Amino acid sequence: MLVYELPGTFETREAHLDLLWEAGATGLEERAGVIRAYFDEETAVPAAVADGEWKREADQDWQAEFKANLRPVQAGRVTIVPPWLRQDVPAGQVGLVIEPGMAFGTGHHATTRMAVEALSALDLGGGRVLDVGTGSGVLAIAAALLGADLAYGVDIDPITIPIARENAEINGVPAGRVRFEEGTLGEELPDDVAPGGVFGVVVANLYAELHDLLAGEYAAHLTPGGPLVLTGILTSKLALVRAALDREGFTGVQVREDGEWALVTATAPA
Repeated sequence: MLVYELPGTFETREAHLDLLWEAGATGLEERAGVIRAYFDEETAVPAAVADGEWKREADQDWQAEFKANLRPVQAGRVTIVPPWLRQDVPAGQVGLVIEPGMAFGTGHHATTRMAVEALSALDLGGGRVLDVGTGSGVLAIAAALLGADLAYGVDIDPITIPIARENAEINGVPAGRVRFEEGTLGEELPDDVAPGGVFGVVVANLYAELHDLLAGEYAAHLTPGGPLVLTGILTSKLALVRAALDREGFTGVQVREDGEWALVTATAPA
């Protein structure tokens, strides 16, 4: 069995996990501050993850071990589970099924969990939600399951769109209530997505510099007084996000921290 061991955790090296998948990893797990990536054969890895070490170990069923150790994640009214733990969603909770390793967000990372919790605290019934940088679609799907009339996810990476659509299908969300398209907020949105391209809620799991860049677009795509939910922010970069929201006239800014990560919520200018 060929293993590439990389120092760090899923949280500290979240931005690098997809590089390992793209390099050909067949699975990832975290053990005592080390990320273990399983490969069928030794291959070149990108420079960002070149500080790891190749090891050859005795064969074992790592997938069975990974599944045995994975647990449901409760985020407000939503419990996020892999397909084999569907039956473990508690009564009264909304079950959200996401296949681990399908890219960009399974709910086990603090940023995703906090964003789902924030959406869970809102009344989304009959409203429209925009998910910027949707990735696996977890936030848009959560919004739809929580009652949104339409959740619309956009991402600049075309690879993520079929994954998000597959996840919506796995969760039984009708196509008319969740849509995923390649794109960004700098482009005109389809006319049938939301009147004037304006949504009741905007959520984005990106990094601080992108939130700074897109703050004006967030305001333009939100109804006056509508809630904005931002995550993917390192606590060390909070000041940048706060300044951007202040610049664009957002009010009621609140911050929640979990380790080195932060969630920021705010209200769109009236």
